[in-house]
Amino acid sequence: MNEQEIREALEEWEKLSVSPENRYAYEMRLKWLRDQLSNLLGERRAGLEEGLKKGREEGVRQVALEMLRAGLDHEMIMSVTKLSREELNELAKKTLDD
Repeated sequence: MNEQEIREALEEWEKLSVSPENRYAYEMRLKWLRDQLSNLLGERRAGLEEGLKKGREEGVRQVALEMLRAGLDHEMIMSVTKLSREELNELAKKTLDD
């Protein structure tokens, strides 16, 4: 393309980009894309938070199991891990089964 053709193409592009219909379509598409990105980032963040929560819960249970195996007092284990008596009893039962 020569310089004149490039200038004409740019002028035509500018005319198209300022037409109300094209501008509206562009803005709606841009909004949709931004919404999609926001949704993806939000879901990724929620998934990460859920994974971290599950990981912490599993870590607390593992620590409680080790404390049970070491023969520590149930009251102390509940105090440290913040597990309920029922949860600790389930873990104790699991320790006996292993």
